[in-house]
Amino acid sequence: MLNIGIEQEFVFADESGQYLDADNTSYSVFSNIVDQLSAHEGDDSVLECKSLEQYPKRCYVEGFERHDPEGNVIETIPKGLEIRTLPHESVDSLVVEFRSTYADVMRQARQAGLSPVLTSMHPFKSSLELNGRLDATEQRVRTESRLAVAKRSMLTHGLHVNVSVAGYSAEKMQGLVEKINYYTPSLVPWSFSSPFCNGVVFDGLCARNHSRAGTRSMAGLDNRHGIQVLEFRGFDALSDTRLLTALLKLFFGFLMDKSLQGRASAQDPGRLIRSSLYGFSDPEFRAEGLAILKGAKPALAEDPDSLELLEGMLEHNDSSSARMKQCYADSGNIMDCISGRYDF
Repeated sequence: MLNIGIEQEFVFADESGQYLDADNTSYSVFSNIVDQLSAHEGDDSVLECKSLEQYPKRCYVEGFERHDPEGNVIETIPKGLEIRTLPHESVDSLVVEFRSTYADVMRQARQAGLSPVLTSMHPFKSSLELNGRLDATEQRVRTESRLAVAKRSMLTHGLHVNVSVAGYSAEKMQGLVEKINYYTPSLVPWSFSSPFCNGVVFDGLCARNHSRAGTRSMAGLDNRHGIQVLEFRGFDALSDTRLLTALLKLFFGFLMDKSLQGRASAQDPGRLIRSSLYGFSDPEFRAEGLAILKGAKPALAEDPDSLELLEGMLEHNDSSSARMKQCYADSGNIMDCISGRYDF
């Protein structure tokens, strides 16, 4: 039995249309929203406390966590909010939970004068002024490479998928990681939503993956509450219910598939970069995308139409990035093109 849960990061604009980030926003802007949300009894048996939480909620302030010399979190430098779900046996029930939390979060955000903007890479900056807020403690708590990853992650936002499979050995779970490593460049183009960086249009479709190819594995195993969990961090932030449902069902079918034979001990940075530039217009990734769709279908036999949206997107190399780039060609305004795009 496969259980699946997700985490998606959200960034915001204020009432003036300003894009909010760690340089211009305080922790309280976001924590005040989270404080208004309900906690759910029993969630602490599944979810971990994040940021400065005393009890885990299904939404928390996402950002750079600073620590004291003992490793305790003392501050979160914010980048936005993250919505997470419990693990579910079905994609449909997961989506119901996610949409409910999303509605609660965005109701509170609107009351605070904030609106979510769809992007998976900071559209205006390549760095944030964090160094003045860090000290030697950070070097003791994190290795230099992990500190670099954490600082870089303040500029990127995405969807993480967490999977556990009952009865799977560590060897079989590692086999899934190696399968994901190989096929990531052909799994992610459906999700692309990062067409801007440094205040200009990116010369491709996914500035996020282009910037981090080779810097951090997008798939790995983690032990959570005694359960081995596979986390996939390759998808950009998703825009709507139809895409979220279809892509999660594809991922479920992909993991259960027995026909796809590609395996890799690590992801290939060159293929990831090429994928981020061209998506499904690249013949190799187009062919692999079609193979992934075909391989996933047997596990989705009871829901034969669930992948129609993705089939059409692959045919036309369609994505949120492609649509936002067309918007920019018409309007010339990045904020206009990343605003008003969520539909959960």
